[in-house]
Amino acid sequence: MHFLYQGFGWVLYQIFRLVGDYGYAVILFTVIVKTIILPLNIKQTNSMKEMQAITPEVQKLQKKYKNNPEKLNMETMKLYKLYKVNPMSGCLPLLIQLPIIWGLFGALQNPQKYVFTSGNLSALHQSFYWIPNLGKPDPYYILPIVVVVVTFLTQKFTTDYSNADPTTATSQKVMMIIMPLMIGWFALKMPAGVSLYWVTQSVYTFIQQFIVMRRPVKLVPIEEAERRVKEQEEKDKREKRDKLKASAEIRQQAMNAQFGRSTQKSSKMNRPKTKPASKRRVVTKIPHSDERTKKPDKSN
Repeated sequence: MHFLYQGFGWVLYQIFRLVGDYGYAVILFTVIVKTIILPLNIKQTNSMKEMQAITPEVQKLQKKYKNNPEKLNMETMKLYKLYKVNPMSGCLPLLIQLPIIWGLFGALQNPQKYVFTSGNLSALHQSFYWIPNLGKPDPYYILPIVVVVVTFLTQKFTTDYSNADPTTATSQKVMMIIMPLMIGWFALKMPAGVSLYWVTQSVYTFIQQFIVMRRPVKLVPIEEAERRVKEQEEKDKREKRDKLKASAEIRQQAMNAQFGRSTQKSSKMNRPKTKPASKRRVVTKIPHSDERTKKPDKSN
């Protein structure tokens, strides 16, 4: 992870050189990174919404096949296929984001080593509003309190728009309390620059969730979903048959063309090598009867 810390630290230092203030550089850097990974976050949120939308159907299957786990698993996978939902699709964006979060967090946690590599720490020791030094924890605990409040509101807003089953809802409520408190506890011990990053990304995430979560998921009835799947399967079969038929016709045309060339070549090879006799008519002159009886002149 050392190279990630160095890379993010270098980018943060370039932003600092541009704006001239380390606090604003941290805020701008966080906004840029969150904007870059925004498509992944939106994809993860949409996947979560789709899973929540089909939760009532999953609950029906759980009640119907509660004594048959194997059948329940088959029907659940069939349901996912009908609605084109993948339970693991929300995990991939998170896995991609983890190295980015670690790299950014590591650079902010130790700016003396990864940001201000030249050794000039004067910008780090400058005050930022009420914070006298961004390289040390917030002495007034304002940033840790803000990050706890914003993180709690974000999770509460997300939970309110979810339609989870009772077991999941209980775990979400527990995490809604534990997670903000954990982040706040770490923010008390971390440099104020890290706390400023947490506050910025929490506010950004809240705005993102507020916009994305309010957009409803259009979920058709399961009968309609099955009908659409059957229609699509029949359409795929027709297209496959048409492609096979077209390929067969193309092959037949190619074979016919090849056979025609072979026949033409064979006819050329069977021709005689000698030239045919001339078509000119040869006329043999027959002497007249008087000429046959005429005696030769012996006077000469």
